[in-house]
Amino acid sequence: MIANVKKTMIIALFALMMVPASILQADAKPWKGPESMKGRPGMFIGLDLTENQIDLLKADRMSRHKRVVRLKGDLETLRLDLAEAASVKSPNMQKIDRLSNKIGNVKGRITAERTKGIIYLRSILTPEQKRKMDTRRLIMGMMKERKGGRFGR
Repeated sequence: MIANVKKTMIIALFALMMVPASILQADAKPWKGPESMKGRPGMFIGLDLTENQIDLLKADRMSRHKRVVRLKGDLETLRLDLAEAASVKSPNMQKIDRLSNKIGNVKGRITAERTKGIIYLRSILTPEQKRKMDTRRLIMGMMKERKGGRFGR
């Protein structure tokens, strides 16, 4: 009798655990998740990059990524400093303003690094490769808008 109750409870527990997992799986989208971000190959498909272009992009991407990682570390430190400054008994508003401005500056530098990466990429592409990339970005932007992206929210 007790063995049957234990079996029933274990089966019920596993069944209850499967419901959230099946809901998450049903909501999964093939273009979401870590697999979709591996080097963003979709942007480069059909561009027929030369070995030299690939080597240049890899070197630039690595150095740029290192700079962004450092900036993100600075950003996290500033956020912690801001939280600490805001949580004291009598916060210093000038210090909070100064930290907030520094956070904004670091975010701007991260955005600038990303923009410089796009500019560098375009500088090493041939006119035909640029045309293909621009066409792809235009189409992807229109698809994003249609699916509730920028304008459909």
